Amino acid sequence: MGFLNWRVHNFSDTLNYCMMQRVAGRQNFFGDDGFSENKFVHMAMNPYDTVGYPGFALAQAHPNRLATVATLFGMTPADVSHCRVLELGCGDGLNLISVALGLTEAECLGVDHSETGIVKGQNIVRELGLKNIDLRQFDIMEMGPDIGKFDYIVAHGIYSWVPPQVRDKLLCVCKQNLSENGIAYVSYNTYPGGHLRDMVRGMMHYHVSEFSDPERRVSQARALVSFLAQSSTEHNSYRQILKMELDRIDEARDSSLFHDDLAEYNAPVYFYQFVDHAARYGLKYLCEAHLFEIQTGIFPSEVVQTLQQMSDSAIAQEQYLDFLKGRRFRQTLLCQEDRQLDNAPSPKKIRSFYVASPVQSETSDRQLVSTETVAFLGPNNSSINTDNPLIKAAMSALGGAWPMAMSFLDLLAKARAVCGRNPSEPGEDVEADAQALADMLLRAYAGGVAEFHIHPPQFVSKANEKPIASPLARLQSRMGVGVINLRHNNIAVEEALGRHLLQLLDGSRDRNDLLNDLVIAVESGLIKVERADTSTREPIDIRKVLAVELEQYLAKAARLALLVA
Repeated sequence: MGFLNWRVHNFSDTLNYCMMQRVAGRQNFFGDDGFSENKFVHMAMNPYDTVGYPGFALAQAHPNRLATVATLFGMTPADVSHCRVLELGCGDGLNLISVALGLTEAECLGVDHSETGIVKGQNIVRELGLKNIDLRQFDIMEMGPDIGKFDYIVAHGIYSWVPPQVRDKLLCVCKQNLSENGIAYVSYNTYPGGHLRDMVRGMMHYHVSEFSDPERRVSQARALVSFLAQSSTEHNSYRQILKMELDRIDEARDSSLFHDDLAEYNAPVYFYQFVDHAARYGLKYLCEAHLFEIQTGIFPSEVVQTLQQMSDSAIAQEQYLDFLKGRRFRQTLLCQEDRQLDNAPSPKKIRSFYVASPVQSETSDRQLVSTETVAFLGPNNSSINTDNPLIKAAMSALGGAWPMAMSFLDLLAKARAVCGRNPSEPGEDVEADAQALADMLLRAYAGGVAEFHIHPPQFVSKANEKPIASPLARLQSRMGVGVINLRHNNIAVEEALGRHLLQLLDGSRDRNDLLNDLVIAVESGLIKVERADTSTREPIDIRKVLAVELEQYLAKAARLALLVA
């Protein structure tokens, strides 16, 4: 049985066996370890060279997102399309490669201490032919001002997982190498939620301390937590915590568990401690990468009122909010300490943005122009309820355009036209509509219902005669299920047919060519087509079935922002 899904089943027998093995030596607690001298050598190497950490897109850290949030708070960040981006601890560089692919005039530098990850990323850069990105194996402790200033600095998954002196150096780099109006993104584990993770992490470390092989350490860590969570007979809070942590660990990839929970360093901090640490290096707290993370609207009004009464300090209020939520992870944006920031996001800034939203509603044209309340459903169970015809028309337009983004001014004009108002007619009513729409969109953005873009992602919403998929997605589809789309999101292409089709979408094939190649792939056994109706044994017309599926997959690829033409 594979170690990924291995679980302890006979708990009473296992517990007795465990007690005997503690006397004999803990290396066989849940099975034979199979030690060898080579395993100790591997553990002494860079752990990221020993166990790879697959890269993925960080949509929340894309320069477009960072610039958008900074603009909302009164900053004037660098032009995203011509910016300089530095990613510290870039791994195999996939996140930064996706940024470079979408921002062809930007200059991107990624550094990581792992040779394995950098070599993998460099190979991808060469295959894609990108000229605006450089990936280097580099020790952050040796980084100085000579590499220049950057408009956007990204440090994801480093701060909490390195020794104190490296944390200091990380913030030093964010200060010395950040441009005047630059934004730094730093993610880190936080208390109080981190206390729960610390508890279980300590148990796992105790148990796997005598195992050296990474695969064995991961399997044993999973097995221990499963044993503890499922063996407890007490229906108390401790058991609930164990089960909650087991669910988290079950969902984690093996590489994540190895590098996060089983890492030598994993040091959460309180939010105020991180802000103080950043301030010592001349950096100021700007916001969180996800604006909805600092919202209090999910709580009753009396709770919000009490939070506001606890302190006048925005930092203190954020800390109390962490206490209330039990937060265990933050993705914080920092800027230079001398930047003047607005206390709250400004709706007026939205008028220069592009807006996108996947909201859906079964709304008739009559309902749009009436004062009837309509619910628009967004992602993650979010929703907007409104009886304002202008807002209803705007949300309907956004949902119909998804995944494309609309400029605020185009959206306003379209919503006014639906309401029977002259889009070009000047006057107070136009300004009033613009203000109402901006106010609503800011609330939608803060609630995670809508997206704002300063630099909208470039893709097409419909496949042309000779479709072209993102070159990065085409390359990734050869290696596995996960690909990065042109909206800088991680997409899972589960079907073999879909992955094979992505590889064919290089612009050299029309529909007939694509269909011919798919037929060849099926007839050669490269991919399989499931029979839709298993009740009949009549042979299926492969070409007819694939013709239908081809159009369905092309439409799906367009909806998932995978096509450039």
